[in-house]
Amino acid sequence: MKRILFLFLDGLGIGPPTESNPFARTEYPAFRRLAFNQSWHAPFTEHVASRHVVRSLDATLGIDGLPQSGTGQGTLFTGINCANLVGRHFGPFPHSKTHAVLDEQNVFQQLRTFPCPKTPVAFANAFPPPFFDASRRRSTVTTHCCLASNVPLRNRSALVGRRAVSADLTNAYWRTQLDLDVPERTVTDAASVLASVTKDHAFTLFEYFLTDKVGHGRVDLSPTTLLSELDRFVETLLDQLDPSTDTVALTSDHGNLEDTAHTRHTRNPVPLLVYGWAAPFFANATDLMDVTPAIVDALRSTRI
Repeated sequence: MKRILFLFLDGLGIGPPTESNPFARTEYPAFRRLAFNQSWHAPFTEHVASRHVVRSLDATLGIDGLPQSGTGQGTLFTGINCANLVGRHFGPFPHSKTHAVLDEQNVFQQLRTFPCPKTPVAFANAFPPPFFDASRRRSTVTTHCCLASNVPLRNRSALVGRRAVSADLTNAYWRTQLDLDVPERTVTDAASVLASVTKDHAFTLFEYFLTDKVGHGRVDLSPTTLLSELDRFVETLLDQLDPSTDTVALTSDHGNLEDTAHTRHTRNPVPLLVYGWAAPFFANATDLMDVTPAIVDALRSTRI
């Protein structure tokens, strides 16, 4: 069975190599490997090969102003320009004008009937008990898509049972902020869990949003420390997945962390890094609208 892992990193763009760009200050071996031996800053050379595609994507969607998560992620996960539907960039939550598109066109919905020995689609993130207890919880784009498509949201039991990964990878937030009895994990162990989850589904999504939170200055963690941990996570994933049957597709919804001179989003392009059998389907991607169609086309091609 052919598989695709969509590794979504919130708030990470390709900016100039200034002192305020953590990608210009430190080398990250796995990131460099995934980008075909280059750092994640401008100039960013595109590369297309049979199992490896490196592109930069326009995240502005033809709309003035700073891109936002609600419309950016909505576009990423549907292939429809959600900023155009709303008439502006909007976030962090999905705008009401995009709800119908998210319900009907999200990537889970498009692949939910895909033939697979197990469940065809999965959202690998684990959610803590307070999330499920919230009576008036506001859905993010990803949780909205899951709920609309009957994709299970994984809980504490799945986290402990190594069937899910926490948003911070190590479970530190669950342990220190929520005082929950869950195992501590290294980032490499978290990557092993995600690789295992990926093997069970045709399509798996994992969302990592600390990149955006650190970019906004909302987490007391240096960008280089965060990126070094994330780099080790990606390295383990690449080592444990087989490019002949597995594909890792990594991208973002907008820029942010690449410019630490401020805490705002940017209009910079975002990286699209694809490694594995499905890479050629992403060869012509130019903006956020091209990601979900490439994923769907790649997996559907395996049924022919």
